Amino acid sequence: MKKINLKINTLAIIVLSGIIFTSCNKSLVELAPIATPVYPSSTTTISKSIAANPNDSLFNRLLIRSGLNVTLNDTTKTFTVFAVDNVGMKIFVNAATGGFIPLTAPDADFSKFISGTYPVTAVNLSATQAVGIAMYSIVGQKYPSSAIGTAFPNFPLPTQIQLDPVNSPFLRLTSFPTKSTPFSYVNNVPLTGIDQLASNGVIHHTYSVVAPPSALLKSVIASKANLSYFRAAVARGDSGSVGTSRFDSLFNYGIMNMTVLAPNDAAMQPVLFGALYQGLIFQGVPAGTAFTQATLLSATPAGFNYLPVADVKGIVAYHILASNPSGNYVPNIRVFSVNTPSTATFIKTLVNTGVAAHPGVRAQATFTGSVASTVTFSGAGTFPPGGTPYSQIATVTEKDLHAVNGVLHIIDKVLLPQ
Repeated sequence: MKKINLKINTLAIIVLSGIIFTSCNKSLVELAPIATPVYPSSTTTISKSIAANPNDSLFNRLLIRSGLNVTLNDTTKTFTVFAVDNVGMKIFVNAATGGFIPLTAPDADFSKFISGTYPVTAVNLSATQAVGIAMYSIVGQKYPSSAIGTAFPNFPLPTQIQLDPVNSPFLRLTSFPTKSTPFSYVNNVPLTGIDQLASNGVIHHTYSVVAPPSALLKSVIASKANLSYFRAAVARGDSGSVGTSRFDSLFNYGIMNMTVLAPNDAAMQPVLFGALYQGLIFQGVPAGTAFTQATLLSATPAGFNYLPVADVKGIVAYHILASNPSGNYVPNIRVFSVNTPSTATFIKTLVNTGVAAHPGVRAQATFTGSVASTVTFSGAGTFPPGGTPYSQIATVTEKDLHAVNGVLHIIDKVLLPQ
């Protein structure tokens, strides 16, 4: 069957050319607003401060397991540590063991899991895992809360995890604190205490462990069975492109910093059907035949191969958030659910690479305590066409799927740029 000369109300643009760079988390319990504690100046190192605090005994065990307690005792350097008190560490261990170690277990059980001496019939935290978690909680400079930015969406800080130790030793995996009212966060985890000063830096406390991502966006997207149509759209949009002008290359590039909104299959399939049907009608195919052919072609993700590359590329680009730091729109912002404003706010996308004046997508979150309980996005276009702009609301059904090079949110409707 020949390709359909599609004439539908989408934005047929070529985007991304010339661009250079850039598990589903459980809901957190509601927390009360956090009062700013006052700590005296200290002549004690971070390592010794944590070791001396009974409420940090399990996190101290993590540092010992990783060997980074020695690093944090170095007075010739400064650090920021996002530590976790015993309550938060127990939440982490309980989740990491699939509930095998209950929250009511003795402290000794949690300590044994972290130190790797728990009975072999159960799981232990490996030394490698301990190193990764501990390194991701440490920033190699002193950042009191006053130094953490408030600009949307967050304030990236390089952790101790090197992405390429051999070729680029200064390239680090980044964490994303943000300071706001009434809650502040690291990634999507609330801060519960700030500005505990030590002689070689500062300690902040988080609600639970802020775990480092371990996979690239490409792998995270590939792991989701309900994103087969989105993957097919990406492949079609990439046709004829090379290098980092390909979506697939961006998703597989470790030093990117992206936010991807991926419509699930239930959202994508009807839009694919409508696009195929409208294209066939435009070509003069009788309505009954067009309906039958569009139904057949849209039954599998391969139906995207019958749509014009530019149209599909424009739709995919509209699902990748972007900003303009130096005259060009690039995919360089990582927006966690908790970074989404509580009032409707427009965020630019990669469509703005070709149409700078486009208003972008509209985002809004509803918060329950510290948790973004509902996150929505809407686009300028509607399906079927002709509706009021930004009237169709896409709700995030899986949020904060964190990857090395970005964060993925799965949504239940397709966003159309016009």
